[in-house]
Amino acid sequence: MQLFAYNQIGQPDELLVWVGVLDVATPPPVSFIIDGKTIHPVHISPFEPLGDAVCDAQGQPLNHRAIYCLPWPDTNARFHIHVAVGDQQVSLSSRRPPAQLPGKGSDSFNLLLSSCYYQPNDKSHALASLINNIKPEPDFTLLAGDQVYLDLPSSQNLPKDKTGLAQTLGKKYQLNWFSESLNQPGLAQVLRHGPVLCVPDDHEYWNNFPLFQVQLNNTHREQDRASWRDLATQLYQRYQMSPAQSAGFFRQDIAPLSMLFLDGRSDRDEKGEQMFNDVTHVAIEQWAQDLLARKKNNLPAVGLLSSGQALLIEKPGRWARKLADMEMPNYKDFPVLTSALSTLFAQGIPVLYITGDVHWGRIVEGKNPRGNIVFYEVIASPSRLIDTAITDQINSVKDAYRDLKGKGKDFPKHPEAPRDTDDIKFANLSLDTQHRQQGDHVALLRFHAVPGGLEFSVDFICTDANEKKRREYSSTHGPYKLVSI
Repeated sequence: MQLFAYNQIGQPDELLVWVGVLDVATPPPVSFIIDGKTIHPVHISPFEPLGDAVCDAQGQPLNHRAIYCLPWPDTNARFHIHVAVGDQQVSLSSRRPPAQLPGKGSDSFNLLLSSCYYQPNDKSHALASLINNIKPEPDFTLLAGDQVYLDLPSSQNLPKDKTGLAQTLGKKYQLNWFSESLNQPGLAQVLRHGPVLCVPDDHEYWNNFPLFQVQLNNTHREQDRASWRDLATQLYQRYQMSPAQSAGFFRQDIAPLSMLFLDGRSDRDEKGEQMFNDVTHVAIEQWAQDLLARKKNNLPAVGLLSSGQALLIEKPGRWARKLADMEMPNYKDFPVLTSALSTLFAQGIPVLYITGDVHWGRIVEGKNPRGNIVFYEVIASPSRLIDTAITDQINSVKDAYRDLKGKGKDFPKHPEAPRDTDDIKFANLSLDTQHRQQGDHVALLRFHAVPGGLEFSVDFICTDANEKKRREYSSTHGPYKLVSI
């Protein structure tokens, strides 16, 4: 039997622990110890199959997960949870999200931002090693999309039958979630720092989901797309989605910060009509109204917004949106988001947007026409870069030529962040790029409350296997200030 557990994000009064077991038809009882004390769950969502169609000779599913709701321990400090199932045990750490951000002079509230993890290219286990020793430890972990690449490599011959497809796709989740017990590279150490929130993007399904892709045979027929979509949805829900985000979004307030995390992928249509479901539309409006109410009551108000794609991005044209990826501006409900943001900016309420997806990192600052800073965008991507057929070979040849002139690149296969944002029109803001990050990396955002709002710094942490590159391309930026009064 293989065991893994992690602390999924929950409602403020919920300490949720996801427990997964492999290779057992009837999972043994689960027990929990927090800081030396046996803890009994207050609620249990019992074991159910993970959705990968792996069964024993009698047809019984062998891989399962359950979700346990535990009482929060009476401490504001970080604590450890020991989870035991049969003769297996694992340990994870967590810290209850505070009701308010700490002030200057106190330990910061730390948010780990990671996205775009391609497990086959992490052979050195560099990501796990770095995250296991990261300081300060994350108080909140956001995996901002592409935690798995179900569609890669694009040359793979995916089964057409549903059982075979479920087993193939499920194996990729197993390698990432159960990586430590399987002695494989993966996300186990990243997931150990809770609470953890996972936001999906296209590779949780397939590239540019839900549109068909020329290079992916299993997306050419509507019947095949439906089978893949159903299986990928079930795997995402069983592995990544907390019950607290089942409506398509998750909201958490840590005053003066009001955070809203959106699933802009799972409910997308193929025509560009809608990327967010109707309930999420309402949640966006409510988030904005709550921030406006705080400002009206002379309370500091700062928004944090996140989804699986970049906000400041050019709208892809007719062919690019079909062959590469539909971006948020391609969808007719994008104005629901931009209208809410414009209203907040007009009232002097600032917003921080964080995401991944684009395979480069950056920090962009936005000022309103009066010259006040009301916006920052922070992107961290990828934690481990994918392989891209043909493009990688072309880039390698180009870099070999540059090497002859002594101008080789440290990351020849990584795309570069745009040098400027002059072509981006967004909420009448003046945009300025503060930093561009290249290579494999994650980001740690460190927050403090200040009069009228908050202050944050960003640690870009290079996760390359090469130690020299890690030292050279890891850097700290800020502090940046966002205030509303």
